[in-house]
Amino acid sequence: MPDVVIRGGLVCDGTGARAARADVAIADGRIAAVGRVAERAPVEIEAAGLAVAPGFIDVHTHYDCQLFWDPHATPSPWHGVTTVVMGNCGFTVAPCPPEHRETLMRLLSFVEGMPIASLRAGLPWSWTDYPSYLAALEARGLGVNVASFIGHSAIRVQVMGAEALERAATPEECTRMAALVRDGMAAGAIGWSTSLSPTHFFADDGKPAPSRLAEPEELLALAEAMRGSGRRGVIEVAPRSTIGSVDDRAAEQQDLAALARASGAMLTWAPLFQSPYQSGAAVGVLDEAAALQRDGALVVPQVGCRPLELRFDFAATGFGLENNPIWRPFMALPRAERRRRFGDPAFRSDLRDMSRGFVAALAPGWDRLVLRLPATPATARWRDRSVAEVAGALGTEPMDTFCDLVLADDLEGQWGALIFNVDEDEMAALIRHPAGLLALSDAGAHGDTLCDQGFTTTLLGHWVRERRAFGLEEAIRLITAVPAERYGLVGRGRLAPGCAADVVVFDPARVGTRPTEMVHDLPQGERRLLQGADGVVHVLVNGRAVVRDGRPAEALPGRVLRGGV
Repeated sequence: MPDVVIRGGLVCDGTGARAARADVAIADGRIAAVGRVAERAPVEIEAAGLAVAPGFIDVHTHYDCQLFWDPHATPSPWHGVTTVVMGNCGFTVAPCPPEHRETLMRLLSFVEGMPIASLRAGLPWSWTDYPSYLAALEARGLGVNVASFIGHSAIRVQVMGAEALERAATPEECTRMAALVRDGMAAGAIGWSTSLSPTHFFADDGKPAPSRLAEPEELLALAEAMRGSGRRGVIEVAPRSTIGSVDDRAAEQQDLAALARASGAMLTWAPLFQSPYQSGAAVGVLDEAAALQRDGALVVPQVGCRPLELRFDFAATGFGLENNPIWRPFMALPRAERRRRFGDPAFRSDLRDMSRGFVAALAPGWDRLVLRLPATPATARWRDRSVAEVAGALGTEPMDTFCDLVLADDLEGQWGALIFNVDEDEMAALIRHPAGLLALSDAGAHGDTLCDQGFTTTLLGHWVRERRAFGLEEAIRLITAVPAERYGLVGRGRLAPGCAADVVVFDPARVGTRPTEMVHDLPQGERRLLQGADGVVHVLVNGRAVVRDGRPAEALPGRVLRGGV
């Protein structure tokens, strides 16, 4: 007898096959049948007029810390996500002996935008090694399924201590790091991750993140360690040349291919953005990745389906302005002085002169600088309007318009700068390219600065319903079966008998991402950006509801997917 039957929905099974009306029966946390189900169940879900799909998979998250104070991984399940992959970019909290906790928290704070006060208050630190970290997650309980990388920076600090931030590793240290990779995979890690990105620093002292100091021999040792694990596994990399020239990116993909070959694993790197300065370049990178894949090196770039929008205000410091060489010294000034300067004609003139191709040194154009969260009634009417639009409506010069709006909000209005992924025709080509992988939510990180938690509902609402760039079946395949297969997530990503009962029931006519809001729900009252969803009616994880009738449920049916299982 089934535990749950979902009746009469339009079933998209994850394979891309044509959707069909059917019932879905669930028993003991698994799909029991798809078709006509005559038996009644204790829980019956009427899905007429709704789509029924496998649970969505988000392979690029940073929930490593948040799960300890928010085991539901909000807001991901609201958007139909039932499985998350975390520990990306090499920044994890395990392994970690007590003396290195502050180092790893500072890394996460500075690189991933997690408030240090929240980390200090919210992490229980009941672990020292990677196996005990996974055990701590399981003991806490999980609202979603979790697959995890073991992070290179954490491994480096474990082996080298403070010198991980200073120098290359010795051959003996490389051997010890490789052993930690093998141990991590034996404990259940899906693979290992690292960052080579020049934007990733330890703190404001300018020291690079530990993984950036790795020589090629160190990376090769970690890659080769995967061959002894008995599993294919995955390597995830934040590369050096994400925003570099086409030639730089092509050369680095060749280097990454060497790691993929040495490991026998898939190597996925992120992010690959559509650039407003190099039309067609990102598609070319994917073409090169496809050639490597045909040659036996499984190098898979990650692409997004939302514009890269950097959020900031001028009242509080944040990741966006901390990494802006022009605005960082300004944000160190007392607030009263910041306010005074915005009203100073000489400062406005200097901003015009120092922009270096970016208006106000913030965005590629005034049409890409948008007032997202006005702070006062005086500016409320301009919410989600660009400086270009406001200046046109008021008949004012854009720089003065921008500075006047900042002052009207007493520096507290939040702005969004649209940097990459703004050409939707090229983005559609990136999303559908078979060599890539749709991802890049970064959920759990960059709390008040970046917010793409709703990429799945953006795909279904904007790209499928509004733009009609993809059929519903193909879009669902991109966020279910494709990542499940790439990451070896056994029994996930499909609606078929025997598969895990991770299921999303949604309304194709309403599904979408709500406007981003600011909330103060992190430990110590720290803030983060949050995206709600429309049209997601039911979400089941391993057969139990985590969203019911459009509202979050309190169940914790998620599992640690050790090695993807």
